Amino acid sequence: MKAFELFAGAGGMSLGLKNAGFELVGAFDAWKLATENYNTNVGPHAEVFDLKDVAGAVVEIARRSPDIIVGGPPCQDYSLAGKREEQANASLTKSFSMIVSGVRPEWFLMENVIQVLTSDTWMVAKEVLKVAGFGISILKADCSFYGVPQSRRRCFVVGRRGECDGFLDKALERAASDRPMTLRDLFGAAVPEALYFPARMPSKRSVWGPDEPAPTIRSSSLRPVPANYMPHDEDAALIENGYVYTRPFRGGRGVRSVDEPMSTITRTSFERPTGRYLNAQNEKDPVSAADTAVLTLSQISRIQGFPADWRWLAKSKRDICQMIANAVPAPVAARLGKVIMDWHRGESGAEIIDGFVDWVVLKGRSRSSGYNVKSSLRRARKLLGNRIFDNVEMEIAALQQLAGFVSLPVASKSDIRQALRLYTAFLNETPKVKKKGRLRKTPAGNDNLSAALVDVDDTDADFGT
Repeated sequence: MKAFELFAGAGGMSLGLKNAGFELVGAFDAWKLATENYNTNVGPHAEVFDLKDVAGAVVEIARRSPDIIVGGPPCQDYSLAGKREEQANASLTKSFSMIVSGVRPEWFLMENVIQVLTSDTWMVAKEVLKVAGFGISILKADCSFYGVPQSRRRCFVVGRRGECDGFLDKALERAASDRPMTLRDLFGAAVPEALYFPARMPSKRSVWGPDEPAPTIRSSSLRPVPANYMPHDEDAALIENGYVYTRPFRGGRGVRSVDEPMSTITRTSFERPTGRYLNAQNEKDPVSAADTAVLTLSQISRIQGFPADWRWLAKSKRDICQMIANAVPAPVAARLGKVIMDWHRGESGAEIIDGFVDWVVLKGRSRSSGYNVKSSLRRARKLLGNRIFDNVEMEIAALQQLAGFVSLPVASKSDIRQALRLYTAFLNETPKVKKKGRLRKTPAGNDNLSAALVDVDDTDADFGT
């Protein structure tokens, strides 16, 4: 799949999609410094472009014929850290929707703070996307369940032309880990899914994560992580101290243990606690903020999902932190990108809801006939590449354009059409299921799901974007 990123910043989302197997065909951002960092680290795809110029963007992006347009429009106007007034930055969410609708890729992926979902701007942008024919799925997630040690709460809106609303909801939810990633997971010796490439010098690290390029492979590579391995000096100091400080928001606590996720990375995450905080420290802080470890820029960058060998180009430490805070964490983008890629290829898809065969039997058919109907429905899904259309007549019309369907015997084609109509009738009699999207089955036993997903009001502020 070919991807084009809007509001690309330094390239966190692009890096994640690249790691998931996407081909990057371009990226736009208005900040020249961010595009320079993107091109240095991700690839020569980024250009300086003011996305208020919707018509110009549509023309330029359409030339690249992307399969998916992605991006995180600025969120200051929605964030709890801002004034919550929908002004110039909020209008760029509309720009995103208009560019997507003008280019008409098959897919889009948008990231923002969760508060965007209750904004007037999103209501307009969503209507633009719906008129353009996109079915929309929304994930409200804590990013610590999606590959970074940071309780960054964000919404991800995924759309595909021709699908029904909610088509990807459960697949996105199932991509969550069983538990949140902690700072110890990232910086400690026992890194989940880590690979051990023994370094030639003690000053170099030997443990590499699954979402970054490996060092040069040698004959001694890919050994198990030894029990006595020690992390890099600065990481070892962090783990030994056991606590970090980050400037809190609206009276929240400022101290975190390394055995929990960091709070949302912001452009001030490198700052030490001020006298004002030390004199009125949050009662829930486990230790004094004065005694916590100091996060380095490298550590802040890695908490946001950038690899350790990422090169930051900027004279100002605050500019670097701004680019880090603005980014969509690459591991999160990679995980969601894989869900999209699998669905696009037809390697995963919606499941038939339990109870369909019983419903067919209640309507007067034999159980063997019910299983035949279910088999015909599965055949239809396979022919359609597991797509879920917004109505059954659209599905049947699409089927009738496929060579695989046209070549079937008349009786088989009739069975498939009938199975699709029966399933639609079944969904119409189970409205609670239909509300979540057609062909949806709730996974059993996923106890962590409610922790990985968050409500609209359960959010961290974002000082960075």
